[in-house]
Amino acid sequence: MESRELQGRVARLHYQHGMTHQEIGDLLGLSRVKVTRLLADARRAGIVEIRIHSSSNPFEDLETALVGRYGLQQAWVAPSFADARRTWDSVGMAGAECLRALVPTTGTVAIGLSSSVAAILPHLHPEPRPDIGFVPLAGSWGGMSRGMNPHELALKLGSAFGARTYHLPAPILASTPEAGAAFREDPGVRETMALAGGADLLIAGVGGMDRASGILVDALSAAERTQLAADGAVGDISARFFDTDGRGVPGRLDERVVGLSLEALSAIRHRVAVSFGPHKVAALDTALRTGLMNMVVTDVDTAKSLTGKTGTALPGTERKSG
Repeated sequence: MESRELQGRVARLHYQHGMTHQEIGDLLGLSRVKVTRLLADARRAGIVEIRIHSSSNPFEDLETALVGRYGLQQAWVAPSFADARRTWDSVGMAGAECLRALVPTTGTVAIGLSSSVAAILPHLHPEPRPDIGFVPLAGSWGGMSRGMNPHELALKLGSAFGARTYHLPAPILASTPEAGAAFREDPGVRETMALAGGADLLIAGVGGMDRASGILVDALSAAERTQLAADGAVGDISARFFDTDGRGVPGRLDERVVGLSLEALSAIRHRVAVSFGPHKVAALDTALRTGLMNMVVTDVDTAKSLTGKTGTALPGTERKSG
């Protein structure tokens, strides 16, 4: 990452003085590609903030269709790209918009295990809200987590909002059911789980059952995935697997989880699923249809799969028959 000073210089030349990427490159001795990257980095770092003074929403029809199909409180839809990383970043922007709209001025926000929720972090530059708290929905994942653990997400989101953060001192998946029971009885764990259960807002991912469709399912053994499928599991929310009726899937794996149960998390009033991709459609459909989650942040392709739409025209661009 280049210095903030260089990002700021490039940003001023482009946005204030109207210079093209090539002109800036010629002036500063940089390639046009590097100038483009510096401008993108400046936006991610919050040096540049773009405000659009319009209420127009390019995907209003899809958001309305999602709300109507599943009886949701609200939906946010982001563009889809052939490049998966761009879609991830795009969903992160929509998720940041969602959080800015929903995070309360007081109270508690529960955060679940999710790579999609992690995509929100680079796009958050909110007003400080010191009277709220961010709390993990479950314990943490061992090894390299790439910033996707509930604890890490709660900490980073809390830092972005200037809010309080809490830690759940346990693994998300204990080694045995007996160890899981012992962790859940720990006073510190019980206190944090009680705080999460009383949250005003829940933000979590929805994982599928295929490989590469969820952080947790990728880490399970083939035998564990086979058993979950035999037990009717179609997806998970922060390590709590559910079936097509939205009910929890009991068993030894579920007994190892240190975190809120499906019943407890679905009692939180506002529940946002941040999830997208073809391997997650079935799980996301179930989570929304059964009321496990009552709001969603996703991308266009996933929204079309969920609503059965094959296309979406921007307002004013519809074809008219002659």
